[in-house]
Amino acid sequence: MTVGRTPPPPLLSVDQAARRLGVSRRTVQAWVSGSKLAVIRLSPRCLRIDPADLAAFVEARRQGGLTG
Repeated sequence: MTVGRTPPPPLLSVDQAARRLGVSRRTVQAWVSGSKLAVIRLSPRCLRIDPADLAAFVEARRQGGLTG
């Protein structure tokens, strides 16, 4: 590890992202299926969400840019 560099925040599971947003797991999965929320697919059934991607998703909706 390089001195002085902060490691990136840990990736979120679908459940963790849903809890952060106060929505159901199913809602997050629908956003992923609809290509509205970016994910990292570790395996066919293991998805992770970068907290920065989740923040960008929320910000886009806060500004009225996207719906869904």
